[in-house]
Amino acid sequence: MTEPTSVVLPFLTARKLQDPFNPKSILTYEFRVDTRYIPDLPTDANARPSDAAKKRRVYKSVRNAALDGALDPDEDATPGLFGYKHLGINVIAESVEELDNKTAVLHFKPGQGVMNGGHGLAILRELQQSPGIDQMPPNFIKVSVVVGLDSNVIPEVAGANNTSVQVKAQSLLELKGAFEPLKASLKGTRIEKSIQWREGDEGSVKIEDIVATMTCFRSDVYPIGDHRRTPHNAYAYKTGLIDDFRKDIAGYHALAPKLKEILELQDYIRTQPKRVYNETGGRFGALKFVDSIHTDSKGEKRKTPLPPFVMPFTGEKVEHRLNMAAVYPILAAFRQMIRRTETGFEWVTDFKNVKLLWDAIAVEVMDTTKDACAQAGYVLNALGKSRPHWDNVQRLIENKVMRDQLEAMKAAVSPNKAS
Repeated sequence: MTEPTSVVLPFLTARKLQDPFNPKSILTYEFRVDTRYIPDLPTDANARPSDAAKKRRVYKSVRNAALDGALDPDEDATPGLFGYKHLGINVIAESVEELDNKTAVLHFKPGQGVMNGGHGLAILRELQQSPGIDQMPPNFIKVSVVVGLDSNVIPEVAGANNTSVQVKAQSLLELKGAFEPLKASLKGTRIEKSIQWREGDEGSVKIEDIVATMTCFRSDVYPIGDHRRTPHNAYAYKTGLIDDFRKDIAGYHALAPKLKEILELQDYIRTQPKRVYNETGGRFGALKFVDSIHTDSKGEKRKTPLPPFVMPFTGEKVEHRLNMAAVYPILAAFRQMIRRTETGFEWVTDFKNVKLLWDAIAVEVMDTTKDACAQAGYVLNALGKSRPHWDNVQRLIENKVMRDQLEAMKAAVSPNKAS
């Protein structure tokens, strides 16, 4: 969804709840909607595609329950219980307009929409087509709509609503020792004991964030020459990356020895631009895609500044850092600086030169990201999901690498050698 949109929602019952601590800014509307007439809803806020798992057994059960057991009479599907068995659909919207006591209009901006329950919604929409509304029994589904959330926290809220399947997979992988090469690579670093390797760990760094960062450097899976394939899911579908890890453990294990340098580079990318950007006359802290201890997510000055941000790998304390919505496209573009060999992965140049490349291109990338952020309506979730922006950042770094190679070739062919 690139433009604001509105959806008419017919409902059976409704109630409005205020946030007890933010009663003026955040509201939750709870609707019970007839499954036969639930409309299509945008899914920008959903961390996992609605079509990704509809063939799983659990979703076959959802389909059967919605039809009161018509597909599988042997499965428990007592008529009329669908609304109590299905957890419902959770939605983030810009506003809710109540037309009458049976109809509401949901207004959405880019980056908003269904954050959980998208599979169930997709199944109900399919059933409306076949076998058709006339063949569907009367059932309801709960639709919870939150309005007033700041756009910057949508990925956090949506991710928390989408982790149930992923967390189980994470724990199973840890039990099988699948993360041991990653642990070995990080042994002795400050981040070693900060990672949530399995459900219940108290670390501040989620394993899916580590896997997402590694995915950005999988140049073997996402060739730099194929602009149709980018590790876009590292931001847009992060919760699904644990399953990608499970399916290609060998590939991630091959990259594991470079994990320390990758995480060091990530911290460097998030903090280094402040110096070079300000030196050129810019104001790094004023950029909408920069986190600041002095301002909140809306850009308003805090009464009391937050404590300095502590970078997870280096431990550096900073007042400003790039938001991850801006970081992932940059990390993905740097996959051209690493390649897979028969024995693992290696940088195509010294690692210090990789950091120097960022020094040279950082200001240009900041300006490009600034334009992309404006085009995304300053919605960071939309910025992080913008495929054109990912492509643009990749081309910037590609062009810089090619210019440097050309200059090196010119220097090699000196006048003395030419004669």
